[in-house]
Amino acid sequence: MRKANTNDLEKIKEIIKKAKISLKNDCVDQWQRGNPDEKLLIRQISSGKSYVLEKNGEILAYAFLSDEEEKTYEPIKNKMKGENYFVIHTFCVDTDHRGEGLASIFFDEIIKKAKKRGKDCLRIDTHEDNFRMRSLISKMNFSYVGEIFIDDSGVFIKRFAYELVL
Repeated sequence: MRKANTNDLEKIKEIIKKAKISLKNDCVDQWQRGNPDEKLLIRQISSGKSYVLEKNGEILAYAFLSDEEEKTYEPIKNKMKGENYFVIHTFCVDTDHRGEGLASIFFDEIIKKAKKRGKDCLRIDTHEDNFRMRSLISKMNFSYVGEIFIDDSGVFIKRFAYELVL
């Protein structure tokens, strides 16, 4: 795992495009309104908080690790245990490499990074119908915390929020 840079943008966009198609094929109404788009990705990468997972020099996964307070988690704040956290956003793995265990490997690397940075937990949220991500989150021992609502291109959408205490 390494920090993403602007030279990675095209490959990241390709991975996200495939992820959007996969979600649509799974009948999951997530990432279908435009975001994450190039503008968002550039902001994420420019912040220095975006990471890619590489294998043999090929980028196979992408994620953004926010360490800023997120208002969308406010309604369930009293249910959260951690106080110093990363929120994982835009987590995706190249669908051409599905079944290779890359998502678990990437999560393990994110957990190591969080511990190294002194974080006491990780947070993540996903669409209630995103069975692939929910299965991965469960496999990685995250606990369900509650429902939040995100602004997805002007539409407020319910998401299931999870936390992993480190």
